[in-house]
Amino acid sequence: MANLSLKGIEKIYPGNKTKSVENFNLEIENEEFIVLIGPSGCGKSTLLRMIAGLEEITSGELYIDGKLMNDVEPKDRDIAMVFQNYALYPHMTVYDNMAFALKLRNIDKDTIDKEVRRAAKVLNIEEYLERKPKALSGGQRQRVALGRAIVRKPKVFLMDEPLSNLDAKLRVQTRAEIIKMHEDLKTTFIYVTHDQTEAMTMGDRIVIMHDGIVQQVDTPQNLYNEPANIFVAGFIGSPQMNFINGKVIEKEGKFRFVNEDLYCDLLEKDIEIIKKNNMIGEDIVMGIRPEHIDIDYSENSPYSIPLKLEIIELLGSEGYLHFKTSSDQIVAKVNLEEKGIEKGDKKVLFELDKLYFFNPETTNRLV
Repeated sequence: MANLSLKGIEKIYPGNKTKSVENFNLEIENEEFIVLIGPSGCGKSTLLRMIAGLEEITSGELYIDGKLMNDVEPKDRDIAMVFQNYALYPHMTVYDNMAFALKLRNIDKDTIDKEVRRAAKVLNIEEYLERKPKALSGGQRQRVALGRAIVRKPKVFLMDEPLSNLDAKLRVQTRAEIIKMHEDLKTTFIYVTHDQTEAMTMGDRIVIMHDGIVQQVDTPQNLYNEPANIFVAGFIGSPQMNFINGKVIEKEGKFRFVNEDLYCDLLEKDIEIIKKNNMIGEDIVMGIRPEHIDIDYSENSPYSIPLKLEIIELLGSEGYLHFKTSSDQIVAKVNLEEKGIEKGDKKVLFELDKLYFFNPETTNRLV
């Protein structure tokens, strides 16, 4: 069980001028579940490998329980890492794969047997202990890789996209197993993924990275409700947040967001924020999540916005509605139960208390 402190961590590969990881700072508490998320190539796996000691830290300092780890060998860091491709020994049985690290430590046979069977029971792989990896499915192999890490009882678990090779059903099942495993083992977890569903459901805190730079660190709910910039707002949520370019203008004592396709009256709280940031009359980006848009079924609201519905995606009781504008599409995520809907001109309602505003130059959210 461990606290980690990452101070100014950077990684520059030889011959590459750009930094794979730039000025990464984070304090990780004992037993915390941290998720690193971002698009491919953002530096999250590189950072994980630096924590494990598999990549050299170019600059900065890594501490585990107050001890500087930069020059400590991977085997001496008391860390277990679960890889995307399982990394099992093909010639060994499941039992021997899980027992291997304990044998290297010269642990007695009875203790090894007890720990292997305990981990196998936790992961429901007891019946596979005498099989070899080639006789297992992808989900079973992944559970063996998790079991091999569990038996070591490390201070820190590192997981590099461990579910990415599994089908959707197995991914949900194994995700639940990892959550339960964290609760049972009471150990610090650092988990890398590009899947926001995994991040939102598993992490105590999420670190969002882009081009090697941390964009925001927060709880899942705060990332959803209070994104720091356009990248975070667009990355968290499915479908992603709609971003609409326009201006906020004053007309006849009312402040409205306008562009060539639509206008939207604003609440006082948003008007004050926009005034405070001196953005009245300036180019601005308005954001609204698809789940905060709906058809105006009453067709008489003074706040409804005329838009043309071009595409309907049916997903059982809900659907994605794509409205065409001159510059882009606006997507709504709506409940379609008992509501027939057809393409064509519609009136749409935005939830006015769910609007976000961003500076198009800095991309930061106006607060």
